[in-house]
Amino acid sequence: MLKVKFLRLILLSFSLIVYATSVVADDKPIVLQIEASYIELHSGPGVGYPILNVIEKGESVVVLIKRTSWLKVKDQRNNIGWLNQNDLFGLTQQGEKIIQSELTLTDFQHRDYEAGVMYGDFEGADFYNVYLGYALSPVFSAEISAGKALGSISDSDLYEVMFISQPFPELIVIPYVGVGGGIINTKPHSVLADSENRQDTLMSAVIGLKYHLARNFLLRAEYKYSLVLTDRDDNEEVQTWKLGFSVFF
Repeated sequence: MLKVKFLRLILLSFSLIVYATSVVADDKPIVLQIEASYIELHSGPGVGYPILNVIEKGESVVVLIKRTSWLKVKDQRNNIGWLNQNDLFGLTQQGEKIIQSELTLTDFQHRDYEAGVMYGDFEGADFYNVYLGYALSPVFSAEISAGKALGSISDSDLYEVMFISQPFPELIVIPYVGVGGGIINTKPHSVLADSENRQDTLMSAVIGLKYHLARNFLLRAEYKYSLVLTDRDDNEEVQTWKLGFSVFF
């Protein structure tokens, strides 16, 4: 029964990952239209860099990269330069004014790293978790995590590597799925002779949500189903619920 549940969750994860791949393939660039009298393009992300070009009202630019409060853009004449985020009040996207939340969401899509802490329930035990993720693309990322479960019967240390897919990184509430594995070290509280420390392999599948709070801060909620591969007669299933905060940069 637990193998069936695990396979279903794995199938869901891979289905969304395949869909996310098609989303990446069809991803369209962000095109902004100049509504101010003019905007100056700098050679780098800062006011100290020289001005390379001036874009006039009515022209459009394509966003290439966003770094802190600066955007790297390309104009209609293929000139590439940087403009300040404050200049976006003189831009529109498809006829609609740009708002601050749209700017910070662009930050998330071009992040390199994400780090966070989470707290939750690990089969009735208090669970503490820290993680670090590296963005392979706006949709795919790899994460390493370390967790500590403090229970009444035993304590456990978990170390995992996960592959995460978030098919809709442009949303304020970002759904994601993931698969991965690692090890779990279990230390029973009992002093009985047969209560020995154990180390087992676990395979996991996760599903969760990330809510973009502000700037580079996220609220994250996650459900994880793990299959612990033991050397005993039966493998064990473990369910973990977590809630926490993270920052991306």
